[in-house]
Amino acid sequence: MTPRERVLAALRHEQPDRTPFSWGFGATAEMAAMLERELAGDQLEWAALRRAVEDIVRLPRPAPLGAPLPEGRDIWGIQWAPMDYQGGEYNEIARYPLAGVETVAALRDYPWPDPAAFDYDGLAMHPAERNPGRAKAILIAGGNPFEIYCWMTGLEEAIVNLIEAPEVVTYALERITGVFDTMLTRTLAVIGDQVDLIFFADDLGSQTGLLISRAMYRELLMPFHRRLTTRAAELAPHAARMVHSDGAVFDILPDLIDAGFTVFEAVQTDAAGMDPARLKTAYGDALTFHGGISVQQLLPHGDAETVYVETRRLVATFGSGGGYIAAPSHAIQVGTPVANVLAMLRGVLGDDDYAAARAAARNRR
Repeated sequence: MTPRERVLAALRHEQPDRTPFSWGFGATAEMAAMLERELAGDQLEWAALRRAVEDIVRLPRPAPLGAPLPEGRDIWGIQWAPMDYQGGEYNEIARYPLAGVETVAALRDYPWPDPAAFDYDGLAMHPAERNPGRAKAILIAGGNPFEIYCWMTGLEEAIVNLIEAPEVVTYALERITGVFDTMLTRTLAVIGDQVDLIFFADDLGSQTGLLISRAMYRELLMPFHRRLTTRAAELAPHAARMVHSDGAVFDILPDLIDAGFTVFEAVQTDAAGMDPARLKTAYGDALTFHGGISVQQLLPHGDAETVYVETRRLVATFGSGGGYIAAPSHAIQVGTPVANVLAMLRGVLGDDDYAAARAAARNRR
């Protein structure tokens, strides 16, 4: 099978020639540098290995038009700043532009992004450039409305507002979702026939349970998810609708299915109640799983043999009958042993495809 055929078979819940692999959020910049450095010592090129094993290519969002934004600020007005974490940097939120905003009237006056101010026509070149011959499956971003609201207010204030000021949250989500709806509509008008997966994201779980109740999700958040999945289904009915959420979200999966999602991403198996066999038995007919290979415990703290054995177990459990795209559960963090990353790849690809990927990545200079 080609990589794309392999992914499409898994999405149809058919058994592919092997479980497809995706890098998901990939490696952090510092981890990528570590991989490049250490693999070079084994005459392997990290960039070539990365390309050789991935079955899904993620296309960028449309580029913004007009004057560049001030440094560190995004289209929503959120201010970001690099924060050191002893080995690298992450961009963290330095200013929440809607913090303390308590009325709908104040939200009406906020400078929301203009979804027309993006270069949608420029998207047309991306599929051929990044995926020659359409060999791999293509994924695009679809939106993360509640996550954006949380980034604009701060998580604690956002959750308090769900209880104390639901009309404020609803108005903000309408504005945010409206931007994503228009962007998705115009994006799919240009490259919709090329898209295989549409990625949505809203974190709904902590390590031990849900961040909000199922009732609150259904009342306040689901309508906005359903609006976006409905648009996606109208304009790209062939494309899978993927939802990302970290954490212990087993109990809310029926609602995410009801909201129109067909792929569940992250699959944080270290979180409470997120046992792979339990997930597959309960929701394997309705959902394809993407992720599952722990970046919290297994990859950073296991040894290579443990990583290989556990990855094989995940492939056997989630991948039985299709319905699984193996991937790290989030970004691979700096300090993760390179041997463990390779063991993960061997566990997913199998010995023959892993050997072929290494051969493709061999530095022959």
